Amino acid sequence: MSPMLALIRKEYLLLLRDPHALAVLFIMPVLFLLLMAAALSNYLSDQPPALDLVLEAPQPGEASAFFRQALQEQLPGSRVLARSDEALPHIILAADFAETLLDTPHIGPALTYPARVDRQTRQRLRAAVNIALAQTRLLAYLEDSNALGQDLDAKQRLQLIRQRTQSQIRELQVLASGELSGKANASQLSVPAWLIFGMFFVALPMAGGFQREQQSGALLRFRALGLSPSSLLLSKLLPYISINLLQFALLLSIGVHVLPWLGLAGLELPGSVLAYLLLALSLSLAACSLGLLLAALARSGEQALLLGGGINIILAAIGGIMVPKSVMPEAMSQLAEVSPMSWALDAFLTLLVGQGGLADIAPDCARLLLFALLLGSVGLFLFRKRVQQTQWTTHY
Repeated sequence: MSPMLALIRKEYLLLLRDPHALAVLFIMPVLFLLLMAAALSNYLSDQPPALDLVLEAPQPGEASAFFRQALQEQLPGSRVLARSDEALPHIILAADFAETLLDTPHIGPALTYPARVDRQTRQRLRAAVNIALAQTRLLAYLEDSNALGQDLDAKQRLQLIRQRTQSQIRELQVLASGELSGKANASQLSVPAWLIFGMFFVALPMAGGFQREQQSGALLRFRALGLSPSSLLLSKLLPYISINLLQFALLLSIGVHVLPWLGLAGLELPGSVLAYLLLALSLSLAACSLGLLLAALARSGEQALLLGGGINIILAAIGGIMVPKSVMPEAMSQLAEVSPMSWALDAFLTLLVGQGGLADIAPDCARLLLFALLLGSVGLFLFRKRVQQTQWTTHY
């Protein structure tokens, strides 16, 4: 067996005997993907979760009853209660609600929320109240101008008002080709983010393994055998690149096959296989180059762990992995462009959501490869320096 193959085999054996590294490389990304896909399924879906809320009407009447019906229409599946002892959002109608519907300016109901109600739910509830109130005011105007038949019951009145106030709006996704398609499902937006985050954690076992070899004296023995730093470096990169590619395939397969089995939206993979291969290779090289740089910079396994974990979390936080770039302030969204995770996510969304091809993701892949070349070159320089300076008396 050639020295290179022996070194590569050694890396695989060390990984297989390290349960912590296997957990970081495979178990943790899979759990992240499954948990976050489930957690974000309602947030990213077209059908938001049902709500429980209280509608207080001090003076019940036809107007407040119609408002309740209109509000229920805007919140399908939700429960609009008259009272409750639970901490729920409250919509409080004024005592003169029916008499002031045609006032200009009009003062609407009061909304109160428990502290635990999130901003998205508040916005959704506020929008539902605005639409229901507008429909109730339109009904009052039609009744005041005698433009509404007196023989209509409550259900017919609601249907008539709905016909006059609602429109069908199509939402389409602009593809990379410029054509239009339906909206993306939740998995197409959440799975790529956590796949990228998991792949970048390959830096931890890379850096930790290098530190163990240096502290145990194995690195010095390799030098005594006449192995060049470039050979040592290549023997470390190739196994981890292959592991990254395996991660890529495994996590995509989970998105395609396992998520539907769990009742979540399945991942769809439009586009050519070559485009996914290019993205996988570019992403893997970027992640492994970061691992190489950390291995050369860290002076202990603890430093490697702190540097690797900290940098990964920072890159994910500013790169749109943990918080979508669309909800970031402008300064943060501009800062996201320095994160390689952001470039990889953009390429993924171009493939999955925009149904793009190889040419469409080429610019993002080129940035990932340039990132890999830059960090890899610096890491190689520092790695060679560390190897050449390693002595029996070196302590870290």
